[in-house]
Amino acid sequence: MKHQVLIFAAIILMSAGVSSGEWTASGEGTAMPDGYIPVMLSNGNLCMTADHLGGVPFPSERTRRCSLSTGIFIAGRRLLYNIYGHGSYRLTLSVDGKAFVKPDRWTQTLDPFTAKSIVTNVFGDVTRVVETFVAHDRDVIAVRQTFPGTDTARLAVGLDYKEHRDPEGRLVVGDWEETPDGRTYAFTAYGRHIDKTRITLRHTREDGAIITFISIGEPYIGTYSDLVKRHEAAWRQYYAASSVQVPDAKLMRMRVMGEYQLKCTVTKWNLPVGIFPSHWNGNSFAFDELYGMQGLLSSGHFDDARHVADFRFNTLGQAKRRVGAGGRGARWYWECMEDATREGAPSGHWLDHIFQMSAIAQTCNLTASYTDDLDYLREKAYPVMRECARFYRSQYVYNAPDGSAFIGRCTDLERLGAAKDRPCMTTCGVIHTFRVSAAAAARLGVDADEAADWRATADRLVRSLPVKEGRFVPTANDPDAVSMGTLAGYFPFPIFPKGHPEQSAAVDFFLAQGVKAGNMYAVGKKICPWYAGTMAMAAQRAGRYEKVYPFIMEAGVSAGPYGEYWEINEPGVAESRPWFMTAAGNCLYALNQMLLAELDGECRIGAGVPKEWKEWSFRLPAESGYEVEFAAKEGRAVKLILRPRHVDKFRRVKLVLPDGSRHEVALDKEEVAVIAP
Repeated sequence: MKHQVLIFAAIILMSAGVSSGEWTASGEGTAMPDGYIPVMLSNGNLCMTADHLGGVPFPSERTRRCSLSTGIFIAGRRLLYNIYGHGSYRLTLSVDGKAFVKPDRWTQTLDPFTAKSIVTNVFGDVTRVVETFVAHDRDVIAVRQTFPGTDTARLAVGLDYKEHRDPEGRLVVGDWEETPDGRTYAFTAYGRHIDKTRITLRHTREDGAIITFISIGEPYIGTYSDLVKRHEAAWRQYYAASSVQVPDAKLMRMRVMGEYQLKCTVTKWNLPVGIFPSHWNGNSFAFDELYGMQGLLSSGHFDDARHVADFRFNTLGQAKRRVGAGGRGARWYWECMEDATREGAPSGHWLDHIFQMSAIAQTCNLTASYTDDLDYLREKAYPVMRECARFYRSQYVYNAPDGSAFIGRCTDLERLGAAKDRPCMTTCGVIHTFRVSAAAAARLGVDADEAADWRATADRLVRSLPVKEGRFVPTANDPDAVSMGTLAGYFPFPIFPKGHPEQSAAVDFFLAQGVKAGNMYAVGKKICPWYAGTMAMAAQRAGRYEKVYPFIMEAGVSAGPYGEYWEINEPGVAESRPWFMTAAGNCLYALNQMLLAELDGECRIGAGVPKEWKEWSFRLPAESGYEVEFAAKEGRAVKLILRPRHVDKFRRVKLVLPDGSRHEVALDKEEVAVIAP
C-alpha cells in the first residue's frame, strides 16, 4: 500500500482568518514559481514544509535547486547519519464528482505570530481555505479546511498521505492498520537507533470545518479548538519575552522572522542549522549555534537559549574522550549529532577547524552572563569553558623565540582553504576563551594559577596576530585574502576596545571590500545575511555607528517571500537553503544590539539607530543581567527603566543615551527609573 487516503463528506461554510499580506506568496496553477518556497512549520521536534496547495510537497526542481528538503521530519531520527522523512501528504477535492487539482490562483500566508500556514485555493467558483500548524506542545499536525460560500453537497474532500518507504524495504518496515483512533501507519526504522513509530490520521468536524489531525507517536484525541488555543497561547508567551517598536516595517519583519525561525529550530538537544536533511541533517555546529543562541538571549528567550550551553555540558564527557587518554581539555566534533559520539561531517578540510571550542566557551559565558546566574556558571558553564581553555593551552599554543605565542596550523574560515599559519579568527577565539575563562574562574574563586596562565598566554597571543599595512589580515601565509575572519576581534570574539588601530583598520578594509567575499563560499555577487549581520556588529564595536543600520538592512535584501532568512539567496546566481537558522540568529542579534549594547564597560542605547528615527522603543535584556525599557518620542528619550534579574546584587551601570548624555545608575532594587515615563 503506497498511499492512505481519507475521504470526507461534504461540509463547511466558515472561512479561516488570514493575517497580514506582508507574509504572503501568490501564484497560479500547481507549479512552484521562481522565488517561491514552502513554509516551515515546526515545534522544534516535528518539522514540516507546507506548500501552496495546502499539503506537504514532494521534491521538485525548485526545491532541489535551492537545497530544501521537503516532507515531515523528526529531530534526531536518523538512518545512520541522515535524517529520514516521515511522509508527506496532499489534499484532494472533487466537485460534483469531478476532481480538481490545479487551482486557478492561490495565495499562501505565513502567520509567524501563531506559526500557521493559511492557504487559499480558487477552483472556478469553489474556494478552499486551509489552515495548518504544528502543535507547540505535541507532535501533531492540525489541518483545518473550509469552503466559504460553497454548497457543501457538491464536495468530496480528501487527504492523501504517502508514508516514507525505504527503497530496499529493509531499514523502514511497516504498514497501515485500522485503529480506534483512526488509520495508523505503524513502522520500525532500523537506523542509528531502532525507532518504533505510529503515524495516526484522524478526521473530525468542528464548527463547520473539516479537521485532520496527523499524530506522530501518541494519537491526539482532543478537539481542534483546545489544541489551537494552547498553541496560540504558547506562541504569544514566546513573543512576549521582549518587545521592539521601530519606524521601519521591514526591520520589524526581519526581527519577527528571526525569532520565528529560531523557535522553530530549537530542539530538545540543541540548535541545529535546520531540522532538514538538506540542512546538514540537523547536525549542530558550535559556531552556528553561537549566532542563534545570541539571538535568543538578546531577545529574552533564556530557556530556549540554555539548550545550547546545556548540550555542550551534557556532552562534555564525550568531548574529553575525543582528546584522548591522558590529554587535557575537550574537543567537540565539527558537526555534532545529538549524542556527540562521532563526527557527522563528511571528510574535508573543515575537519581541521578548532575554533568551535571558542564558540562553545562564548556560548556558555554569555548564557551565564545574560541570565546573571552564578549557580549556572559554577555548575555548567565554567566546567565547559575551562576544558575549552585547557584544550587550546595543551594542544595548539606554540611558544615563539621572542616570547610571544601563536596558534598552530588549522583551518580558519573554510573559504580560505586548508590549514594556514597564525589564523586570525581562530587566534582571536582562543584569546577570548582564555580571557572569559579566567574571568569566570576569578568570579568563582577557583583555579587561580591556571587562570593567571590563561591571561598571560592570551596577552602573548595578541602579539602573534598577522598584520599588514597596519591592519589585521586573515593568515600569515595568505595576507592578501579578504576574509570575514579579520573582524573576529570585535565580533564574535570581542577582545579589543573601540578604536584599536589594527582591528579598526581591518574592519574598515572588510566593510569596503567585503562584497568580494560576501558569502561563506566563493559564489554569488552580494553579501549573504549571515555576513551582513556580522559586518553590522563589527561596525558597531569599531565605533562606525553610521554603518550599522545599512548593513542590517543589507541582510534583508535576500529575504524570501515570507521574509525568511536564507544561507544565500541571489536568484539566477546562487540560491541555497531557505530557513537558515544561522542568518536568522545573527541578524536578530545585530538588530537587538543596535538598540541596546554593552560596549567597553558602558550600556549604550541606540548605538547605530538612524538619526531620522524620532519615535522608537524597546524592552530588551542587557548582557550583564538586567532588563532595559526605553522609549523615544519626537527624537527625545521619554522613558528609561532598568530592572535587575537579581535584586540582592549591587552594581553600577554606566549609560550612554542616543543624544550622547551619560548617566551612572546604582542598580540594587527591583526597578530604577532613570527617566520617568
